Amino acid sequence: MDKPTDDTAWISCPPEDVEVPRRSENQKWTPSFWAILKFMCLFYHRVVVPRQRVCFSCSVDRFRKRSHAGVVERPERYDAELDPLLVAHEYPDAGNEPHLWDVESRGEMSPLVAQPGPCPVCDALWWNRDGVTERYTEREIGVGRWNHRGSGALSSLLLLGALTLITFDIVNFMGQLWGQPDLILKLMKKMTLYIVLLLYPLLSLCSKLRSLLTSRTPSFQWASALNARYLVKQAQVLDIGNKGLPQKLFFLFCMTTPLLTAVYRFLIFTVISGCGFRTTTILASIVGIIFNQAFGLYLYLFRLLRVSFQRQFNLLTLYFRDHEGEERRCRGAFFSTVVDFHCFKGLVNLSIFVMFPAFVFAISSNLTYQYMLANSPCIIQNPLNMNISHHNLRLAWSEILLSLGSYLVAIGGIQVDYVFNNFVTNLLHLRSSKHRIFWNTLIKDINHVTQDSYFYLVTIIFSFISIFLAFNFSSQDVTDLVVCNTTSLICV
Repeated sequence: MDKPTDDTAWISCPPEDVEVPRRSENQKWTPSFWAILKFMCLFYHRVVVPRQRVCFSCSVDRFRKRSHAGVVERPERYDAELDPLLVAHEYPDAGNEPHLWDVESRGEMSPLVAQPGPCPVCDALWWNRDGVTERYTEREIGVGRWNHRGSGALSSLLLLGALTLITFDIVNFMGQLWGQPDLILKLMKKMTLYIVLLLYPLLSLCSKLRSLLTSRTPSFQWASALNARYLVKQAQVLDIGNKGLPQKLFFLFCMTTPLLTAVYRFLIFTVISGCGFRTTTILASIVGIIFNQAFGLYLYLFRLLRVSFQRQFNLLTLYFRDHEGEERRCRGAFFSTVVDFHCFKGLVNLSIFVMFPAFVFAISSNLTYQYMLANSPCIIQNPLNMNISHHNLRLAWSEILLSLGSYLVAIGGIQVDYVFNNFVTNLLHLRSSKHRIFWNTLIKDINHVTQDSYFYLVTIIFSFISIFLAFNFSSQDVTDLVVCNTTSLICV
């Protein structure tokens, strides 16, 4: 079989006389990737890699009519939501029905397909890192027993258990601190930590609900980004089979920093404070490690998706260059990519909305606490309390800065819009007068899908509220933060 002369010679659809390459058995994806999906409880559907990936246009044709043995059947699935994300990632049988051109399967053929042969837009859904259509199966990439029977139920139960554990702890300390004006600072310091730890389990459970309820969750489009099908599709352009887990240094950072901060927290609990080893201390430290590791891997998934879309938009730019003027093909590939990108963008925006006010309040409340320590006789006159307070502050600042820094590195900034904006800029450089109508239509499509985000405004408003609250705390009792018989130190 002749090979292409360059990396982009076969972008999307290869010549008719060339066999579409398939992944070999010895190029299985690294087990680390599947271990991350398992630990993060991301498996839900029994089939992660569908037999076929169908573009939205072909899916609409499939949903409308079919012909079987020359008899036109009644239209199918009129009650189904024709949402590109639902069609691609959420429906239980997504991609597992025979293709519209698959005449070997019970003789079925859609009368709406103008000509036989594979759709180039559908082929673009299987691009590898070089823009070559490379189909693969679950066996070929090594899913295996990582997604066993009952994985979806197990993932849902673990997420529910995590949410129940956090909720129980929140209710426990809320009952102790609620309604006491001199303990507001302590209450809010606890809440900032719990909000961040609660973020991923809650969002992941929403993803499971979207997969379960499909069209009955129209506001949860962002939740498809935490679907294993979605993640596998985006990871295919990163060449995991040959290069292993992408962004290894950042992955190592996300795995080690929660462990180090947990060890430091445990030392404050036991050695520095002189409280000794207690069962509750050990259990709290283990649970803290698990939740912090989950948050670190959540940020790693952000970086993996961001790098994946940067690669995919580069391939799409080359695709437009090679197929300039072919409006249907280019628009189909464009919208398939943009729909997935807006799903990722929605998840990032929602995370910003939750995390940044929590970060701002954590910073301002820790500054407030640090200044208030200087006016606390209990702490100033007791060297042990002073030592505990200083270590307590170091731990709090390290957690805040590491979490915020990890997020900025994962996204490459505050928001991820720049990835799409760079792609649009590259397209404008490729625009030529020879295909003026094609480019004018494409620019209109880009303007249509470009969405204004109000998350910046909402985040700024909540951030200012957080600063105002933190610096207006007065007469707060900070001595309770260094008492040995409480669990305050692990929740700063």
